[in-house]
Amino acid sequence: MSFNLDIVLGPLLVGTWANSALYTVEVIQAAYYYRHFKQDNWMWKLLVSSAIAIDSVSMIANYASVYLPYPLYMFTTGTVAALAQSFLVTRYWLLTRNKVLTLTLFFFITVAVGGAFASAATIAIFPVYQDREKAVVPATIWLITGVVTDVSIALALLLEFRKVKSSFKETRSLLNRLVAQTIQTGTGGATIALVVLVVFLVNNDSNVPTGVAYCLGRVYCITMLANLNSKKAGNTWSSKGTSSGANLDTRGERGNLERSEGGDEYGGIHVHRTAMVHIETPQEISRGSFKTNGRPDDSPAVEMEMTVNDSASYSSRKKQDLFAP
Repeated sequence: MSFNLDIVLGPLLVGTWANSALYTVEVIQAAYYYRHFKQDNWMWKLLVSSAIAIDSVSMIANYASVYLPYPLYMFTTGTVAALAQSFLVTRYWLLTRNKVLTLTLFFFITVAVGGAFASAATIAIFPVYQDREKAVVPATIWLITGVVTDVSIALALLLEFRKVKSSFKETRSLLNRLVAQTIQTGTGGATIALVVLVVFLVNNDSNVPTGVAYCLGRVYCITMLANLNSKKAGNTWSSKGTSSGANLDTRGERGNLERSEGGDEYGGIHVHRTAMVHIETPQEISRGSFKTNGRPDDSPAVEMEMTVNDSASYSSRKKQDLFAP
């Protein structure tokens, strides 16, 4: 096999440039998280800190790999991917408590990490460029399992969100946004891993797949941070309105939409509306005498509270207990 600088060193150089740009985005996302979500559970903070620290080591390893066959970037990339995927699987578990699918997803994550570590170990044992075909099998397992895991997590979350049926505009808007975010989450890492796999299988004599793989850890970390930064604790929408009729006087309607998708509240979506309805008696209609508050002067009234629950509560535990250690 001839040594071509264009296909051996060129992709690695371009990969480090893309790596630097993505790492800048990652740092900005991390700064935003630490600045705006200081109240988050220590477990989320530990997850973010660990992912950023490992990804920083991975970035340095990428630069070193331009000059030496340094397998450290495979170890670190596999670890960062596992952390980001575990974050999303944990989110799915808190929403559904589906043990079978949750364990299946964690099994996929374990296999992917094993493939990444096996690939790195193979490169460490056989560092010569001409021996790179020895890493074909573990690398293929790593990339295929990574793609399957990302797509499976996205589909699982997507199906849960799509189960919610609502006639309220605010609820539909929130759910549509969560669906879009879930699709973006699943397609980010899966797309990069799929490109690496296809290029690697088509031509494993070049370093093009390696240069593309340099970006994989950054994409996973940015995806996780974007999910955490998208939450807005305590964000509520409310609406009020009144109406009246011959037999029904709606004295007030109050509704709210609670959104919880992160931190200590990252366990459910709760949507409910409550309407206070005043039903007039026939005596009140015939009298036709009303005070300023809508009640008749001396006739009894029948009050009924109508509660319409247009809700999806994906967790049986209280929100403040979802992430308790």
